[in-house]
Amino acid sequence: MGNDNGKDKGSDGDKDNKRKNPWAKSNVEDKRSRDIWAKGPSKKPQQHSSRKHSGSSHNFEDGFKNLQNNFKDMMPGSVEPGKFILLGIIAAIVIYLLSGFYFVQPSEHSVVTTFGKYSKTVEQPGLKWHTPYPFQSNEIVNVTNERRVQVGFRSFATNNSSSGVQDVEDESLMLTGDENIIDIDFVVLWRISDAANYIFNIRDPEATIKIVAESAMREIIGQTNIQPALTQARGEIQSDTRELMQRMLDEYEAGVNVNIVQLQKVDPPQPVIDAFNEVQRARQQKEQLRNQAEAYRNDIIPRARGEAEKMRQQAGAYKEEVVNQAKGDAQRFVSVYNAYTKGRDVTAERMYLETLEDVLNNANTIILDGNSGNGTVPYLSLNELRTQSAPATTTPRQSEQTAQ
Repeated sequence: MGNDNGKDKGSDGDKDNKRKNPWAKSNVEDKRSRDIWAKGPSKKPQQHSSRKHSGSSHNFEDGFKNLQNNFKDMMPGSVEPGKFILLGIIAAIVIYLLSGFYFVQPSEHSVVTTFGKYSKTVEQPGLKWHTPYPFQSNEIVNVTNERRVQVGFRSFATNNSSSGVQDVEDESLMLTGDENIIDIDFVVLWRISDAANYIFNIRDPEATIKIVAESAMREIIGQTNIQPALTQARGEIQSDTRELMQRMLDEYEAGVNVNIVQLQKVDPPQPVIDAFNEVQRARQQKEQLRNQAEAYRNDIIPRARGEAEKMRQQAGAYKEEVVNQAKGDAQRFVSVYNAYTKGRDVTAERMYLETLEDVLNNANTIILDGNSGNGTVPYLSLNELRTQSAPATTTPRQSEQTAQ
């Protein structure tokens, strides 16, 4: 029976070999292996076991056959070819489905396409899945990283770990509003705001942003004179260029947000920089002289105005004094005239006496009396006593009277 089973198994094995068992190296080797396991244990193990376990050789032979049969069941040759192909297909499907898993970082967005057409944008971080290729595919885009575009120059690293700068004149030389040429280097810092628009609406984002930046800067500089561009208008140029760039990129639906436009260098062209600096020094000297003239004017004009106001006030005061004095003299004359009209004799006598008082006030007085013996009358000179007790300076009128 054992031989018959071996033959049957051998025939089945031939049929299986015709089906090209992938686990077998060759039909001959597979047939030999099946013949060995079909005949049962060889004589050497039986002899060896009978030497050590003569009393239990039959039980050992049965256990070895059971182990042999179990091992045969585990061999690939014992599996039916249809089941083996099915297992392979299932494994391939599992591996294919697992290829659709991917991971999205917190700083990233994933753009999923179906047969090349935009499907959705995954913004939440974590483990994600899409239908594997060729049905769906995804592209990861970093939306928080700030990117940098250089216009007018290129920076590079040297051998001694330092950085160098190479000027690109085709990009940096621009025409100002007053028809002068200016050399401008600037940097644009930007980031992605919409991953889908960034991928599908512009073919080369870096080159597009660089062209837009250069175009916007040329437009702003074309509306600005060279002197303000070199001095106080730098901040305005930066803000205006950023706003113009953002409008242009929004029209393109580029999915890009421009954060900063920063000027690195704003100078005249290198061939004429010496002459331009000479002109600048002349302008600075002009401004200095103008400021000095302004300071002198601001000092002398208020002072002259103050002197003029002072003279005006003095003239007004003199005018008031003369007018009031004239009015007073006229009023006094009118008063005297009214008194004279009321009592002519009394007024004439009073005026005569007042006049003599004024005339004889400081004169030396000598009184002559014919009744006296020698014709003179002694008197007490009170004026001399007063002068001796309180000497005072004589007025010109007194000196004149004394001389007379």
